[in-house]
Amino acid sequence: MSHKITVGNCEIISLTDAEMQFPWQIIFPSISEADRESYRDLYPICYGERGFRTDAGSYVVRSSGKTVIVDTGVGPGPIAMLGGIEGKLIDDMKAKGVKPEDIDIVVHTHLHFDHVSWNLTDGKPTFPNATYYAPEADLSFFETNLSQNPQMAAVLPLRDMGRLETYSGEVTLTPEITTIPTPGHTPGHSSVLITSGGDKAVVTGDVAHHPMQVDHPEWSPAFDVDSTVSAATRKALVERMESEGIIACFCHFPGEGFGRIARQGNRRVFQAL
Repeated sequence: MSHKITVGNCEIISLTDAEMQFPWQIIFPSISEADRESYRDLYPICYGERGFRTDAGSYVVRSSGKTVIVDTGVGPGPIAMLGGIEGKLIDDMKAKGVKPEDIDIVVHTHLHFDHVSWNLTDGKPTFPNATYYAPEADLSFFETNLSQNPQMAAVLPLRDMGRLETYSGEVTLTPEITTIPTPGHTPGHSSVLITSGGDKAVVTGDVAHHPMQVDHPEWSPAFDVDSTVSAATRKALVERMESEGIIACFCHFPGEGFGRIARQGNRRVFQAL
C-alpha cells in the first residue's frame, strides 16, 4: 500500500507517529470478546499480541499551493503513559519528502494529546511557518488539561505566541480543504474534507478507532465524551462516505489508513486502498 494518494489536484500523504497496543477493555469495554473477535479475519492488522493494535497517524495535504498537516501525534516523548514510546512523526515526514518548514497550516481535528503533541519542539513551533488551528469548543472544554498535561500543553503556548487560531463549523482552509463538524468524541471534534476535481476524501480524526465500527457505528470507545452523539456522527459520516464514494483517511487504523466503505454480504466494511 502506498503512503501517498491523489484526490483531484490534491496530494495526501499518510504519516505514522507511533504504533501502539492496548488491552481491549481500556478502549472498548462495552464490546464483548465474541463481537470483536468476529472481525479478526477481516482486519487482522488491528489485533496485536497485547490487544487492540492502533497507530497515532497524521496526514499531509498539498492543496492550492499550500501544505497542510492534519494532527501532530503523540510528540517526541518518551511518553510515560504509553510505555515510554517516542514519536517518529518528523522523521517520517522527512523520509516522505516533507520538511517541517514546508507546512503552512496545522489543523487539529481535536485536542487529545495524541493529536497535538508535535506542535512544539523545545518550546518553539515545530512548524515554524505555519498557522495552527484548533476547535474552539475543544479549547474551552480542555483548557484545564491543556495547562496540566505535558503533551496537551503543546497547545496553549501557541496562543500566547499569537500562532493559534480557533475555528468552529465549516471553515475553508484552502479552496479544496474544509473542516466539517463531527462531534461526540470531543465537543469540537471535526473532520477535514478534501474536494478536488470531482473527487473527495475525508480525514476523520477519531470518528472511528477500529474498522469494525463502520459496520457497528453504535460501538463507541471509552474515550468518547458523548457516546450517543459520537455514534450518530459516525453513522452519518460512514453512510456519506459510502454513498458518495469518498476516500476515508482514518488516523488510528494501522497502516496508511486509506480506504473506502463498501458492502460485503450483510456487512459494511472498510476496504484498504
